[in-house]
Amino acid sequence: MALNKTLLIIPLLLIRLSAQAQSIDVNSSKYLTVGEVSVTEVPAVSIKSSLPPAYLRDLNTYGSFTDFPNFNNPGDSNDPSNRAGKVIANGRELVALGEDIYKLVIKGKPTNTTSYTPISVVPKVAGAPVDPMDMENFRMPIKKTFRAIFKNLYRQVVVEYQYSVIFASGGSYDGRGAYITAAQIVPERVNTMFGYDFTATMKLGGIQNSGSKLSPVAGATLLMEYSVNTILKASTSVDTFYITGTGAFRRL
Repeated sequence: MALNKTLLIIPLLLIRLSAQAQSIDVNSSKYLTVGEVSVTEVPAVSIKSSLPPAYLRDLNTYGSFTDFPNFNNPGDSNDPSNRAGKVIANGRELVALGEDIYKLVIKGKPTNTTSYTPISVVPKVAGAPVDPMDMENFRMPIKKTFRAIFKNLYRQVVVEYQYSVIFASGGSYDGRGAYITAAQIVPERVNTMFGYDFTATMKLGGIQNSGSKLSPVAGATLLMEYSVNTILKASTSVDTFYITGTGAFRRL
């Protein structure tokens, strides 16, 4: 008898769900308006699983960050300016190299993430930045993965975006300080519903010394900016991450 009741209930549920789906108008303001945004950290996965093949080859060869080529830079790896990138921020004891802003996703499609230079926060000597390749004792990279979910007023998931913040810390120069290299945000998955354009951009928010003048500890603020656009409305959200040369990580 219980089985017969269950068999009768299932078709009724399917009919109800079908009716609810048919009642959603994809051209309505309720469908095309973001009503809720949530960002959660997802469980850690192997760092090797999401890094470019060139990085894996270098990891197997060198076993540490000390001698890493810049695996995201398509330029000549023998040219220090190509390896380290341009100066993007200056502090009294520190300087940031790389690119201060780059697009990760444009209109729901990941960009070519091999075309930018990751950020390094390094010491200044005689007013000039130290090449990260001249530093030592960088630790294995830290990776934190996050998933951003956007829901419309029907409470449907209209955009899902997963990305990872990756950086290596602990690098020293002449036996002092704790610095950062290869800091970047890597897009891993993005899904968008009909009618939604999604763009994600990484920016460097700033750098600071959280240590002493004689033994600086590099700190950097990374901004993950999301933009969700429909024909009715544009919405922007920003996530802020703070990383340090000692390996500290915090979502602010």
